[in-house]
Amino acid sequence: MIVNSSFGFSKGNPLRLHHGLDYNGNLCGDKHAEQDLHELELRYWLNPNQVYQTSLTESKFELSNARSICLLDCPVPSEDSLNWVCDYPEGDVRLSLDDWIDRNYDYFEDLTPQLRNTSLQLQGPCYPVIFSSVNVYWNCQFIGRASNVSLRNWEEMGGVKVIDDIAIDKSIHKSINSRSSVLKRYVADVGKAWPVLLLCGGFLPLFLSILWLLMIRYFVSGMPWITVTLFSILIVSVTMFFYLKAGWIGNDAISPIIDEHDLYYHVSSRAINHLHAVAVLMTIVMIISLLSSIVIIRRILKATSVLKVAAKVIGDIRALIIFPIIPYAILAIFYICWLSAALHLFSSGSVVQNYCEANCCSYDLKAKQLSCNSCCGYKVRYTPHISAAIIFHLFGGFWPQISFFPVFSSMKRLARYNLGSIALGSLIVTFTESTRFVLKALHRRLNHINYMPQSWIEKMVHRTSLCFLRCIGWIIKHVNRNAYIMIAITGKGFFKASEIATELIMRNILRIGKVNVLGDVILFLGKLCVTLTSALFTFLLLDSHKYKSAHNKISSPLFPVLVCSSFSYIVANLFFGVVEMSIDTVILSYCQDSDEHQGTAQYAPPLLIQTLNDEENEMQRLIQ
Repeated sequence: MIVNSSFGFSKGNPLRLHHGLDYNGNLCGDKHAEQDLHELELRYWLNPNQVYQTSLTESKFELSNARSICLLDCPVPSEDSLNWVCDYPEGDVRLSLDDWIDRNYDYFEDLTPQLRNTSLQLQGPCYPVIFSSVNVYWNCQFIGRASNVSLRNWEEMGGVKVIDDIAIDKSIHKSINSRSSVLKRYVADVGKAWPVLLLCGGFLPLFLSILWLLMIRYFVSGMPWITVTLFSILIVSVTMFFYLKAGWIGNDAISPIIDEHDLYYHVSSRAINHLHAVAVLMTIVMIISLLSSIVIIRRILKATSVLKVAAKVIGDIRALIIFPIIPYAILAIFYICWLSAALHLFSSGSVVQNYCEANCCSYDLKAKQLSCNSCCGYKVRYTPHISAAIIFHLFGGFWPQISFFPVFSSMKRLARYNLGSIALGSLIVTFTESTRFVLKALHRRLNHINYMPQSWIEKMVHRTSLCFLRCIGWIIKHVNRNAYIMIAITGKGFFKASEIATELIMRNILRIGKVNVLGDVILFLGKLCVTLTSALFTFLLLDSHKYKSAHNKISSPLFPVLVCSSFSYIVANLFFGVVEMSIDTVILSYCQDSDEHQGTAQYAPPLLIQTLNDEENEMQRLIQ
C-alpha cells in the first residue's frame, strides 16, 4: 500500500480531476506550469469553427485537439464592437501575464498587419469572441447562437466565415457530461470538501457514538424507543435533502454552472440524474424502514433485556467506552492517508500530445512563424497499470476491518497469541467483499455494452453468484465476530474457534435466535442514526456559500455525503461493536454455560435467563 500510494503522490495531480489542458499542454490553475496559471482556471476554446467541426458525427477531429487556453473568466461578446482573446503574451508581444489579464486577454490592436491577417483567418494569435459562453464545471460552454453585432463586425473586417449553428455547444457539452468527467469531478468533490469530511466523517460520529454508549449505560430502558424514533426522523430528513438537491422540492437544485449566470440558460447534467436515482432509492428505503420500525415496536422489550445485560457489562468495565478511541485513532490516520492517495491515484498519468491526422494552421509566437503541420492537442494518458493500482488501492480500503477486544489487558494477549487469527479473519472478509465488488462492476459493464445473459441458465448463474456472495459475506462477518469471542475464551485458532461458536449457536438457536436478532437490529439502527446525522450535517455544511461558488464549488453533494456516511458508519461500528461484542459474548457464554450444565445455565444473570427461557418456550409452542 505504501509503494502503491507513493506512485500516486509522484505521478498524480488532483487539479486534473476538474481542470483541462491548454494548447501548450499546461494544466489550467497550475501555478507550476510554464506560465503561472494559478488564477486562470477556466478552459476556453479559441476557434469556434474547430469546436463546431468536433460536433459533426462524420468528423474525426476531436475536442481535445481544438485550440484551448486558460482564462480567468469566460469571454462574452461586445455589444457595440468586437472583442478578442489572444494567446499568452510571448515572443514579440511585450506584455506581462497580469497586463494581458487586465486587458481582457486582448492585444489585437498591437499586432502587425501580418498577424492581424492571420488572426482574421482564425489562425491566431488572436481569435474573435463571437459566441457567448458560460462557466460550466470550469469549461467555457458556448451558448447556441452567435452575437449578431460581433458577427457583423467580424465579417466587415474581412474575417473568414464562422459557422453559426446551435450544434456548436454539443461537443463541449458531451465532453463535460461524459461518464469519466463526471467520475473525476465526484472524486474532486471529496478533495474540496475535506474540512466537511473531517468534521462530519470523523469528529461528529466520534461524539455521537460516545454519547450513545453513555446513554446505553445510564438510560438503557428508553434507548430502543429513542433509537427507533430518531432513526425515523433522520431518514425522512435525509431523503428530503436529496429531493431538494435533485430539484423536486424547492429551488435549491444543484447547478453545473459556476458563479453568476443567466437564469434562463439551462444546462443538463448527469449529476442531476444521479441525484434523481438516489432520491428514488432513498424513498424506497425510507418506506421499508418506517414499516419495519412499526413491526419491531412490539418486540422492543425483548431487545431491552439483552441491552440491559450489555449495559451492566459496560458499567462493570468502564474502559470499554474509552477503548475504541485507540482503533479510532489508528483508522483515522489510515483513512486520511488512504483518501489522499486515492485522489492522487485517480489523477495520475502523463500529459502527452495526441496523435491525429488533422491539418490546420496556428501562429507560434515563440517561433515567430505560422505552423501548419498539425494542431493535435494534449491529454492526460492513463496507462493500464494505473487502473491496476487504483483497484489494488480500493482493495486495501477493505482491509482494516479488524475487531479489537474491549479490555486493555487483552491487548498483550492479542499481539502475542491471536494476531494471526485476527488477520486471517479480516483477510477472508476482504477477499469476499472484493470479489463481490468485481462481480458488480462486471455486471455494470455488461449493461453498458448492452450484453446480458441470454439463456435462463446464464441468468440463473449470474444472479445466484451475486446472491451467494452477498450471503457468504454476511455469514463470514458474523462468524468472524463469534470466532473472535471463542478465541478469547478458549485460546483456539480461528477455524477451531469458528467451529465451536457455530455448534453452540446451532444447539441453542431456539433460545437465542430472536432475542439476538432484535438486539442486533436495535444496534444497527443506532449505527444508522449516527450515519444519517452525519449525512444531514454534511448536506447543511455543503449548502454554505463556500461550496456553492468559485473554485471551491462542488459539482454534487452526492460523493461527499456518501464518503462522510461511510466513515461515520465505520466509526459508529467501532464504538457500537463494544455493545455487540458484549451481547455476543454474553450469549455465547450462556450457551456454553447451558451446554456444560445439561441445558440449564448456572451463572447467567437472572434477567437473561428469564428472557431466553421465555423465548424458548414461545418457540416450542409455535413448533407444536
